Amino acid sequence: MVEEITQQLYEASQKKQMCRIQMRGEPLSRVIHPYGIYKTSMDKIMLVWWQSLGFTSAKGQPGYRNLSLLDCIQIEIMDEYFTVDEGFNPEDKQYCEWVYHI
Repeated sequence: MVEEITQQLYEASQKKQMCRIQMRGEPLSRVIHPYGIYKTSMDKIMLVWWQSLGFTSAKGQPGYRNLSLLDCIQIEIMDEYFTVDEGFNPEDKQYCEWVYHI
């Protein structure tokens, strides 16, 4: 399942297609712009995305989110496209080792 979700996220990010994802334990889905998958210094595999709609603890505000790949339980690639936020910096030190990024 993780491999399939990783492949779907990779394909969506390469085409810059928005996705609807469902995270474990959350009542609502999220609409995201998938930017990449990376490993932290603690060896956790994380997703980074720009979230435009959906469940969040950030008071419903759009913005960057970093959540565990293992908590992603469902993904739907949408027919809508996104542009990369100019603030995205793949060289940021929080991204220890990239699996891939846009």
